Amino acid sequence: MATVIFVDTNILYHIIHKTPRTEEALTTLEANPGDYIIDTVVHNEIIYASTMHYLEHRYGVKGAYTARKWIKKHGYPREVIGAIRELIKRLNIRLIPSIYTEEELYKALTEFRLLPSDAIIALTCKH
Repeated sequence: MATVIFVDTNILYHIIHKTPRTEEALTTLEANPGDYIIDTVVHNEIIYASTMHYLEHRYGVKGAYTARKWIKKHGYPREVIGAIRELIKRLNIRLIPSIYTEEELYKALTEFRLLPSDAIIALTCKH
């Protein structure tokens, strides 16, 4: 049975956007083969970050408000969706639901001093 490995947003971001850390992200995955997973938080984060990156670099759109207006006028950039789907397929990443109770979330927020999305990711990895 393969080791289950949670892939964080920054790994996906560096691979998709060809940053100075792309090679490091790829090497990290190659050095740690396994059953790669992401949860709904990471999925949302990579879609959002990639959309903002694409709109800023391609059209000069900055900020969530301006991005919303651009998407309403032009539609969601299919290139972003395609790039994310292709990467998830290529790396054989499974999308799993975030699993936590209300009390677990409050405990993770206070005891581990995490932001909500980070706490949800930590709780998902726990299960």
